[in-house]
Amino acid sequence: MRTTHISWVVAVGLVLAGCSQAPTVDVDAAKHALDEARQAQAADYAPQSWTAAQDAQAKLDVELDAQAQRWSALRSYTIARQLALETKTAAERSRDEAVAGKEQAKAEASTMMAQAREETTRAHSAIESAPHGKGTEADLATLKTDATSIDDTLQEAQRAFDAGDYIGAKAKSQAAIDAAKKIEDEIEQAKAARRAA
Repeated sequence: MRTTHISWVVAVGLVLAGCSQAPTVDVDAAKHALDEARQAQAADYAPQSWTAAQDAQAKLDVELDAQAQRWSALRSYTIARQLALETKTAAERSRDEAVAGKEQAKAEASTMMAQAREETTRAHSAIESAPHGKGTEADLATLKTDATSIDDTLQEAQRAFDAGDYIGAKAKSQAAIDAAKKIEDEIEQAKAARRAA
């Protein structure tokens, strides 16, 4: 009877000792997964899942701090282990979504850059076919300067694309598209005004 009692005490002591040690392996795995998500640019290409991973990390940090404040015999890291697992899972999901999001952004940037080149070509053609005459030379000079600026923007888009900044490449491409369309519209309006005169 006494041996059974001692066995129970030892078993309970081992269980309590196991629960009172911080889950450093689980926490390290969660941190590693977060680092991988950060390197995959999850904040840019998978912002919602990145936020979820950061929220999970914050909950884990709060739980670890709470247990660290407790007396060592009363510490229980069961919840911290679970939160570390949830953090790791959320970070891995964020990393995977970022990789997929980056590939999608790459394809979109490539398409937009091609569209921007086409619009720029149309803008240059529109400038060449613009009405010439008294009072139009200053306007044409301004439009030519604007077209040159679009060419510069396209080069910036290409540099961003080559550097892997697909979000930046998309933004530059959209700016080039908008500027080219503006030139085309202005020239079309000038042609319509000349026909009406």
